[in-house]
Amino acid sequence: MHDTLRAEDAARAFDFWMGSWQVHNRRLRARLKGSTEWDEFEATVVARPLLGGVGNEDEYRTDYGDGFIGMSFRFFDKATKKWSIYWADSRRGVLDPPVVGTFTGDTGIFEGKDTFEGRPILVRFTWSRVTTAAPHWEQAFSEDGGKTWETNWIMDMTRPAASAGFPVLELRRYAIKEGERQQFARYFETYFPEAFEQLGALILGQFLERGNASTFTWIRGFKDLEARASVNQAFYSGPLWKEHRTKMNDRLVDHTNVLLLHPLRAENGLSVLPAVDAVREEAGARGVVVAQVFAVKAERVEAFAQAAEPTFARYRAAGVREAGVLVTLDVPNNFPSLPFRTDGPYLVWLGIVADDQALDMGFRPLASQSLSSLTATGLLRGEPELLVLDPTSRSRLRWLKERPAEGTDAATR
Repeated sequence: MHDTLRAEDAARAFDFWMGSWQVHNRRLRARLKGSTEWDEFEATVVARPLLGGVGNEDEYRTDYGDGFIGMSFRFFDKATKKWSIYWADSRRGVLDPPVVGTFTGDTGIFEGKDTFEGRPILVRFTWSRVTTAAPHWEQAFSEDGGKTWETNWIMDMTRPAASAGFPVLELRRYAIKEGERQQFARYFETYFPEAFEQLGALILGQFLERGNASTFTWIRGFKDLEARASVNQAFYSGPLWKEHRTKMNDRLVDHTNVLLLHPLRAENGLSVLPAVDAVREEAGARGVVVAQVFAVKAERVEAFAQAAEPTFARYRAAGVREAGVLVTLDVPNNFPSLPFRTDGPYLVWLGIVADDQALDMGFRPLASQSLSSLTATGLLRGEPELLVLDPTSRSRLRWLKERPAEGTDAATR
């Protein structure tokens, strides 16, 4: 009986890892050469279960160097009660030999044989702090049979801020008078982002919608439903709005096309990116944001999300950064002055691409190809709506490319 329980516990050792993560990396610039120079860079990871939980995979993305994608695959052997971990990346296209091991407490040690620059080595993965909100991972090499080890890659993980910080979201699509959208956008981002932030909410992005010259779209996040009421009451009765409401309302035709949303799951929360750095990002926010709005049949949101996940995975594999998977909240309106739509449910998928080439050559063909299969699920009330959104100059939600340290070599495991 005790052996069975221990096996079940061991098989769930990586449950902590499922979902989305922000990763801060430190990578030794030269390996097994006595180097003390480290490169630091950021990455994201999305992890998912496989084989009913006795396996899992994660997708690692970074702009380090020229950018690359890595994937880990983990499989639990029920007989030995050990995990085997495999790694591959887009730089080399090779599945590395596995490292094998298990956890003791909240620390896991996994070791295996490999080669480095043509000579045999041992590789060791060490997971620690896995029972905390900030797991830690290290990779080390040994060329003397395990007598000495050189740590060459360190990762510290945290959950994306959106999941816990702003789970109540409004996707607001305003109709603006003809010819007035640019001025509306300039007034909006000149006066309002910091005002909402000081009140405890956040404007997560603002955009000009392509194909509809009268639409200004923006996303606002709140810490909870109560905050939606209290923040809006404070803002719309406050001096800043009173001073500028006439110039804003005079350009506004309609403000009721609004979806009240929350993350499908905690790991699907909308990405909260840093504010635009006026020094490093003098040209303003870059990239293109894409959104697919799916009108789902009643009580079928979870089923549709599962059916659509292979499509979303293809988007990610094509280089589209997933920014969030959101569903409508079916709750009474606690701030009636700002109505929202009640014709749901809807599921909204959000992504970011680098430029028009990535949009037209990568995302659009996949989105078009997926229409028939998604419609064939029988779970939708109509054809999905595709929004192509150009971030305005100060939009947080944008394509953000980290600048790698000069002189870095290619990133491998």
